[in-house]
Amino acid sequence: MKSILTAIIFLLVLGAVGAVFRIVNAIRRRQKRQRLRRVTDMQSDLSPARELPSPNESDRPAGSRFLWGLVDLARLETLLSAADVSIPAERMATLALIAGLLGFFAVLAVARNFFGALLAMVLGIALPLIVLLYRRRQRDEALVRQLPEALDMIVRALRVGQSVDNALKEVGRAVPAPLGAEIQTIYEEMSLGIPFTAALQNFEARFARLADVKLMTTAFIIQRETGGNLTRVLANLSDLIRERDTLKRQVRAMTAEGRSSAFILGILPFAVGIVFWMVQPAYIQMLFSHPAGRKLLLAAGMLEVAGFAVMKLMTRLDA
Repeated sequence: MKSILTAIIFLLVLGAVGAVFRIVNAIRRRQKRQRLRRVTDMQSDLSPARELPSPNESDRPAGSRFLWGLVDLARLETLLSAADVSIPAERMATLALIAGLLGFFAVLAVARNFFGALLAMVLGIALPLIVLLYRRRQRDEALVRQLPEALDMIVRALRVGQSVDNALKEVGRAVPAPLGAEIQTIYEEMSLGIPFTAALQNFEARFARLADVKLMTTAFIIQRETGGNLTRVLANLSDLIRERDTLKRQVRAMTAEGRSSAFILGILPFAVGIVFWMVQPAYIQMLFSHPAGRKLLLAAGMLEVAGFAVMKLMTRLDA
């Protein structure tokens, strides 16, 4: 009976994967047409740029609304761009789904445990997202570290008589990625006819989660609209960003012990469970086979999440 049920589930999954690929191809063709229309609109419209709209539900092919209703492709595409991963959002969602299905059937074939297979499926789907979030965090930290030096270079260029456009061009060439590439993008957008304020707003939209980037773009926009001593403003902003970074490093140093304790206490139950699974599998099997064991396993998972949240709050220092 179990083998028949497994075969039926396998066939259903294969059909779902085939439907996913057909829908992905349809979405990709439609988005290509939309990108062409957007490029044409950007070149013809020189008014202040607005955030480009993402495909509406009505723009997606029939049958994809329910499937992608659980996955926000616009946010996923933004995350991929922020993590500097050149993979379409549809393909990443499909790969995550395939990874989850492979984990599901691998655990189901080896351990013959449905709940363990579901857990492996969730982990397989979440793993690519965790990697993307980690890459985005590393890229954001690198960009913030580069901001003070880039602002100092802009200040020096302005003091010798260069314009803001030329200063951005030189900084984009001199500063390495990721900030150098972003400043180069700002200059290229301005070369295409997009207003300076709009190019800065696009840069801010790509890093809306970073307060330092918002401070930088706000300083440029206010100076462009109202005037003022831009070199002095940027010099003060550079010092402010350095002080903020120093404070963050001090906070991380002061909370290092608490974060290490939280990590060890969070990993310890999983490590003990793996050891018991290798030594006495019957002890761990009861958590998946017995109804009371399943309830205890669910309660343990909820307590793990709550413990991580509490330790996160205890080691956080609000400015």
